[in-house]
Amino acid sequence: MKFINGAASVLSTIFSPLLMATYGVALAMILSFLCFIPTVTKLTVILETFLATVVIPVIGIFILSRLKVISDPRLNDRKDRTWPYIIETACFLGLAIYLNHINAPAWLSLFLIGGAVALVVLTVVNRWWKISGHATGMGGLCSLVFYLMLSGNSIYELQWEFLLAIFLSGLVCASRVILSRHTLLQVAAGFVNGAFWVLLLPMIFQVTRL
Repeated sequence: MKFINGAASVLSTIFSPLLMATYGVALAMILSFLCFIPTVTKLTVILETFLATVVIPVIGIFILSRLKVISDPRLNDRKDRTWPYIIETACFLGLAIYLNHINAPAWLSLFLIGGAVALVVLTVVNRWWKISGHATGMGGLCSLVFYLMLSGNSIYELQWEFLLAIFLSGLVCASRVILSRHTLLQVAAGFVNGAFWVLLLPMIFQVTRL
């Protein structure tokens, strides 16, 4: 049981909600036609994503903790999550605007906007019910891979990559239940939340282009 809990903790850390945007942008750079742009450009965008959606929110959480606005910087208490979620939402939207400004593909900006909408849902629902941020992030990643697989924006077929994303999502969701951070229903709701919004906006864009 100790090994299982340890593995669950490792998975929860590796697939922290804070890292989901960085993973998503990195996957877009690897799996889509963006793989043909210069390596320096790709690494720069990934680093900018990391700074915007990981470093800035972590600094915000630290400041909120020092000001006693939140009681635990690990955010295990749902009451501590409201302001960090608001900060992360603003960072997602700011990065989406920036990517649009540098002429990144519209679907990449919409991936981040979809993530921001999912974060808004998390923020609202979290006032009454502790929906899973980890599951929301994994749902968003699955939808990104699914969109690339169906939209023609990928140079690969991506069936195996999509199945791997689903498998990892199952492991991460299970880890949250094993660690007693969430119930099965809370991780299921989180996954649907992330998957729905991240897929919806790019698909609407794709349809309007036809």
